[in-house]
Amino acid sequence: MGKTKKEELDDALSSLMQVGQIKASGIVSKEGLLINSRTPPDVDARIFSALCSTIMGAAEAASNQMTTGIVSQISVKTDKGTIVLIPAGQKAILNALTEPDAQLGLILFEMESIASRVNKIMNNM
Repeated sequence: MGKTKKEELDDALSSLMQVGQIKASGIVSKEGLLINSRTPPDVDARIFSALCSTIMGAAEAASNQMTTGIVSQISVKTDKGTIVLIPAGQKAILNALTEPDAQLGLILFEMESIASRVNKIMNNM
């Protein structure tokens, strides 16, 4: 018997967390609904997901207005880490909260691969 969609998404987030230097990660619908997450107890995953969706929506609106093309990633750097958002197809957004000194190149590389995987899983729903 094959894995359920939830199990496949769990595996995808587990793979992302294994990269290291990631404090939290999640998959959120474009509408801001939490699909799946790996967050510490002090982070409300539902609120974080809704905010990530809002950030992505604003970036896409700005990109459309300025005719600069499709948004491929968003990074918000703070003194306590970086929030990274990558579209996972038309239905979802993959997000991660990194450590302040994280190697973003490696994390972005892995996130692109995981986002593609999430897109395939979501399209099979």
